[in-house]
Amino acid sequence: LHHQTYISTTKLHNFYRKEEKSNKERKYKNAISKTDKSRTMPIHERGVFESIIERVEWTEEQCSSVPDYHRQTLTTSLINATDSPPLPEGGVAVALKRWMRENEQQPCEAANVDGCPTCYLPPPTSCDVTTYTLVIMAHTTGRLKKFIDPLVGMMDGWPGMSEIIIVWNSPRTTLTTVTKEKERIYATKLLAWNEDPSHPLRIFFSLEEGLTNNLLNRYHPKLRPKNQAVMYFDDDGPFFSKEAMVDVGLELWRRNSNVQVGAWPRNIRYLSSRMKDAGKKGLKESIDIVAKDVQGDSDISYPSFTPFCRNITQDHVEYNRDSFPDFNAHILLPSGSILHRNFLCFIWHPAFKELREWVAHHKTMPDDMMVSMLVSHLSGKAPRTFPREISTTANDHSADNSAERGINTQVLDQSRRRLGLWNKKGWFDMRVEAINSLLGYFGSMHYGSVGWCAGTIYSQHHDENHSECIPATPTLNMIPWLSEGIGSNHCPPRDATHPVRAVQHMIYKNVK
Repeated sequence: LHHQTYISTTKLHNFYRKEEKSNKERKYKNAISKTDKSRTMPIHERGVFESIIERVEWTEEQCSSVPDYHRQTLTTSLINATDSPPLPEGGVAVALKRWMRENEQQPCEAANVDGCPTCYLPPPTSCDVTTYTLVIMAHTTGRLKKFIDPLVGMMDGWPGMSEIIIVWNSPRTTLTTVTKEKERIYATKLLAWNEDPSHPLRIFFSLEEGLTNNLLNRYHPKLRPKNQAVMYFDDDGPFFSKEAMVDVGLELWRRNSNVQVGAWPRNIRYLSSRMKDAGKKGLKESIDIVAKDVQGDSDISYPSFTPFCRNITQDHVEYNRDSFPDFNAHILLPSGSILHRNFLCFIWHPAFKELREWVAHHKTMPDDMMVSMLVSHLSGKAPRTFPREISTTANDHSADNSAERGINTQVLDQSRRRLGLWNKKGWFDMRVEAINSLLGYFGSMHYGSVGWCAGTIYSQHHDENHSECIPATPTLNMIPWLSEGIGSNHCPPRDATHPVRAVQHMIYKNVK
């Protein structure tokens, strides 16, 4: 039997078109973004898998031709921090070829829930989407207060949130037989919401669905979210504001629905000059594309991914835990991320079983790394980022009065996130090991995210290697896709009566 999945039960309005074959010289570069204008079928899984295989083969060609002076140039070695063997280099291509060889059936001609067990990439834009599903994964009653209190505020004040799914990774009895009084109050409230058919919240009991306690359960197609846009938060937060997530983040996603979009980015540091030069070139090309206001469904070629030649050059990379960069981010942490539901089908596709099992058994369970890397290789593009804080006070972007402005101060204290696991002995080395293993499996890394301020006066270039958005806490009218700037015309403007658009309309009117 094929994997369980679903595709939209409503008509797809924004079909993206089937890729055209590229020649051998360019056979990997932008295989997905290159389109055949005569076709209207969405890109199905076999076409996507062929593109990933081509990218791996292209990477192998690049690695085999690396000159001697770029080989074994690093003075440090990668530490084996766990007993997990690394994933095989370029292993994703082997896994995909094997699956395609063993499953030769042709893709369905229509996206049908019951009769079409095929994954399809989402469209480059989803301008017609106005509602979204919020997913929070939890497993212990000790954290109920941490996410239920913020959730109450979201339900009261976040427009468009028509569905909430709590992915519960523990037995149902952990909610029904709570002994601590304070926790029992929250558990009772959560269960009551779940039992109320008119309430937008429902609990997905993972173990009752045949799943194990796995961080990837939040991305399982069995969740069957009814909305195309799926928004994620960890049960312990941080929980970003409506202005950041709905007014800014969701609007960015509507214009870039075939990539992962998020507010909490991390990046990796290339150590070799070869990878640094390639990454720098790709990022610059990507910034130029965004600055030119290129729409997502155009046939423009996006930059090549950076080859990772572990076996030939002995390259390895570092994981940057010290900042959350607007530009050149490679990984998006789950909290504050938005993903099209079609990607859920791919994440749990049987062809990626080896990858999922490795993630589940690694001591750091790096689901964030896996999802970001997999989605980027599926789409052929880097993720997009947006600011996790939005100033609601004009001309004030300092963190000093964040409490007065109603901003979640938990977000500001980045060190809080490093408490707990980051203080666990060897945790950082284990995360470095994980990213290197995953990078080797895919063979290459995308060119890095482009910050929200690209092409605007708020983009500050300190040197050729570093760009950032200033201020870090912008107001809504500074966001280009909200204020008739870059990206604004990629989707038709919403009606001013819509809750999101009404706020923006008011701001723009006052600014003008």
